[in-house]
Formats: sequence, structure tokens, C-alpha cells
Amino acid sequence: MATSSPGEDFIDFGGHPQEGTSADTDRQRSTSANNIFMNRKIFQDPIHGPIEIHPVCIRIIDTPQFQRLRHIKQLDTCYLVYPGASHNRFEHSLGVCYLAGKLLKTIREQQPDEPITDRDILCLEIAGLCHDLGQGPFSHVFEKRFMPKLGKPFKHEEMARKMLEFMLEDENEKLKGDIQTIIRNCNIPGFEQFEERDFTFIKEMIDVPKDIERGPWPYHGRDEDKSFMYEIVANKRNGVDVDKWDYLARDSYMLGIKINFDYNRCFATARVLKVNGINGSDETERAHGGNESSGTNQTRAPPQSSESDESTIQARQEIVARKQICYREKEAQGLYDMFYTRMTLHRQAYQHKTHSVIGMMICEALMAANESIRFEGKKISDTVDDMKAYTQLTDDIILLILYPSIGNVAFQTERFGNAQENSSSRSRLDDARKILNDIMNRRLYKFVSQTQVEKGKLKVDDFKEEFMQFVRREGEPVEESFIEYDIVDLDYGMEGKDPMEKVRFYRKDEINTPIKLKKYQVSYVLPATFAEHLVRIYCKVTGPDQDTRINKIEKAFNEWCNMKGLPPPKGSRRRQLEEQRGTR
Repeated sequence: MATSSPGEDFIDFGGHPQEGTSADTDRQRSTSANNIFMNRKIFQDPIHGPIEIHPVCIRIIDTPQFQRLRHIKQLDTCYLVYPGASHNRFEHSLGVCYLAGKLLKTIREQQPDEPITDRDILCLEIAGLCHDLGQGPFSHVFEKRFMPKLGKPFKHEEMARKMLEFMLEDENEKLKGDIQTIIRNCNIPGFEQFEERDFTFIKEMIDVPKDIERGPWPYHGRDEDKSFMYEIVANKRNGVDVDKWDYLARDSYMLGIKINFDYNRCFATARVLKVNGINGSDETERAHGGNESSGTNQTRAPPQSSESDESTIQARQEIVARKQICYREKEAQGLYDMFYTRMTLHRQAYQHKTHSVIGMMICEALMAANESIRFEGKKISDTVDDMKAYTQLTDDIILLILYPSIGNVAFQTERFGNAQENSSSRSRLDDARKILNDIMNRRLYKFVSQTQVEKGKLKVDDFKEEFMQFVRREGEPVEESFIEYDIVDLDYGMEGKDPMEKVRFYRKDEINTPIKLKKYQVSYVLPATFAEHLVRIYCKVTGPDQDTRINKIEKAFNEWCNMKGLPPPKGSRRRQLEEQRGTR
């Protein structure tokens, strides 16, 4: 029987020995483990230490589409504010691959009755590896700023699925054939080849998540009894997933920001249980075939019904009992720390005011160059419809704009049919180059001020109109083209909701009974609200402000905040001077 030494359980793709296996099967498992051991690769990761990567994953890594991730920053322009944050999507994807496999192996060891196979584990690792294949240049700048300004729908999850499909079909399905050859050579008992259903399973896990809390089972790659596997890489239900575990640890390390959350404790207590859902009273949920109970021992009265509750009752009736990963009740505070850590990193780094303004300027440069720079004949925004062209689109595009002579092979500048159009194209490229040169020389748009607003109490269009009314009151008002707005959402990952409402736990003495914890059962000092807006104002001036536009914008913003009864703006130079003079 194949065994592994302590610390080498990660090579156990070929063996999950069961009692009563034949000698031939044992020899086959031993051969399989040896084959994988010889063809694996070990990456020294700064976060997880030495991590082993399966030979199939190595074959996927060694493709132009995956190597592309070496040239896409994990935190887009954050490295221009935090110099250490220059890590890429490449290493993050390796980390998610490792954690996805580790979590499923841990569950299999702790719950051997769960039908988890070697095939499932490898599919999860591939999904973790490929989940960011669809990221565009500068990640969130491309997805959240550039594409929306062009009115073109874009989700990086959907692009990841399209990219993987392209990789599997390209060159007469060469990658798919190589994967099948590697699997056969691994000689894993009961796993002679990848089935189409396995490829479907991987694509479903990296695509935009579907709702699995209620209604008919929406997936085809795996049946309903393996529903929990769809929430390991990306968890739409409550946000507790290995993608988050890796980026919280990796980003905080590279940013130099200390955090308290430790994902290893989640591994230690993760347990798959059948849960009824997350809405309605416990009585309603138990009535639909689940075994979920309240976190208290008190008996509740049956829920009261009324005609006005018909829609709620119907929604409850759609709830389906399905398996999900639950955690020991003592880990509740740790998971709150996880969500708080996420929000802290957004506040301090991901949504840093200077990082945001650089993102705005990068977006404007891409907008200016969009029509002029072509990849495989496609303009920048249209590469999302052509995976061969999209493979060439990375953060390096700013170098192609700044120094076009280096990109003669990689891209083409569009040549129009007449001299006037050629001149227009060159002019737009010159505009893009000027913006990027301003960034390189730290001539950034000026941050004016910011305030915070309770979540749900700010309508962006109304705000812009109201604010411009104050701007126009000035004798010589600032042109709107010089004003840039940034509405930042800070939350625990579920907009304004408590994400822990959708997490289930179990007690030490009742390990097979999922429970829902109330906030007071965790702590009395948890937040009452879980989201807010930050409203930021910038002035698109990169040199000396000869026309004092900044002062006029700042004054108008202060007046708007006073009218709305909002906290005094932060970062306001006028406010700082007033405080120094004791007039405030």
C-alpha cells in the first residue's frame, strides 16, 4: 500500500486506500503515486512555502495564456503607491490551486464517507489555477473602469471560462490531448482519462457563480451531492473561499500590512454538512428536509403568516437542502476577522486615494489609445471577443503606448484610409502618451476632499447634479470636465449585509448538526452596519493650479456636505487651516 511521509501528503493523488483493496490495486496506487511524484514540480511560495503542483497543472501553466498572468499585476496600480505590491496574478493563481486541493483533501481525510475522488481534487486544483485567466490589463481598472465607460459588458469570470475553452480547443485540441496522456501515464486507479463532464465542471467553477441556495440544481459537471465543491474556489453564498484566503495573506504580506486572520484554522475545522438554506425561520427550513437548528436551545414559536408575506413564503418554499462547508462555532470570530481584514485592505490599499486616481488616468490613456492600437486586428476593447488577441493584452500595453518602437511585432497602429484620419489616430495616441508620461513623472490629478455616506443613502446621479449646482454658484465656475468623482463602496463583501448570516457552524458535541449563530452569540462588540460609501472629489489638474480650480471645487464640496448633514470632509486644506486658526 502506498504511503507518504509526514509533510508529503500532498502527493496523494493516486491513493486514498480503503480496507479490503486487492494487492494489484495497491501496487497500482503505488505506481501512480510514484509517477506523479516524478513528474510533479515544487514551487517555493513566499506565503505557503513549498507547494507541489500536479503534472496536469504544470502542462496548463506552460501555455502562453497562463504565462500571460506573469504580466498582470495582482493589485493593478497599487505598486505605484505601495512599492512592494508588485506581485502578479501568476503567483496568486498558484496559491489558489494549492489551497483548493488542500481543502478538499483535508475534508476527505476528516470525512471519509464523503464521495470525494482523486478526479474531484484535480478538477478543483485546475479551477483554482485557471480562475483568473480572464483578467484584463491592470485587472480592476480594465473591468471596473475601462469597459463600463465603453458600455461593454465584461466579467473576468466569464472571460476565464472563454479563455480555458480556447486553450482546450486551440491547435486541434493539443492541450486536451496532452492532459489525457498525462492522466493515463499517472495510472490513477479509476481515473484513466478526463471526461467531458470534468472539463464542464472546471469551466462551471471558474465562470460567474450561479445561485445554488434554492431552485433546481443548475450545474452539469457534478451532481447535487457535491454542491459544496462549487463554493471552494469562489463562494457566492457567503464569500468564504480559498481565493480570498490566498489574496488576503498574499496582498497583506506584499503591502506590508499586518493582519490577524489565519486561514489555517479554517482548514482544521472545515466540515461538509447538509444545510437547508439561509432564509426564513428554523422551523420553515427544517420542514424542507434539512437538519439545521438554531444556535440557541430555546424553542421558537411557529412563524406567523399573513397575506402580505406571500412572496416571502414562496421564496422559503424554493429553499433546497444542499451540502455546504461549515466551521466549528469557535471560529466565528475568526471569520468576522476575515471579512474585516478584507474591508481594511480595501480602505488602506485597494481603494487608496492615490491608487484610485492613477487608475483613473490609466483608464483615460486606454480610452485614448483604444481605436489606434490593434492586437490581431482588434482594437483594445474588442480583444475580449478574440482570445488569441486577448492573450497578447497585458499591463505591458502602457509600454507599447509610451514607446511604440518596441511594439512593432506585438501590435499594430491602425492606419486609416486618409491623411486626416491618420492624423487623428496619432493625436489620440499622443494624448494617451501624455497621460502616461504624467503618471511616470508623478504629475497626478489632485485629490480635493472626501466624506463618508451611509450605504444606500447616496444616489450617484443626484449627487453629481446637486454638487454641480454648488460649483455653478461661483462667479467663474469650474468646468465639469476638470472634475472627477469616485464613489467607493466599503463593505464586508456582501454589500450592506452581514456575511455571517450565510455561514453555518457546528458544535464540538454535535458535529453533524449545522447551526446558525446570531451576532450576540459571537460577540457584543461586532459592527451594527457592514457598509458605507466614500465620496471623493478630484481635480483634473496636473500642474500648478493657476485658476484656483481646486479651491472652488473644495468650497462647493464643503457646502454640499453641510447641506446633507454629512461629516466634515477629510483631506480638505481649507478645513485644516480653519482648525489651525481655531475657527472651527
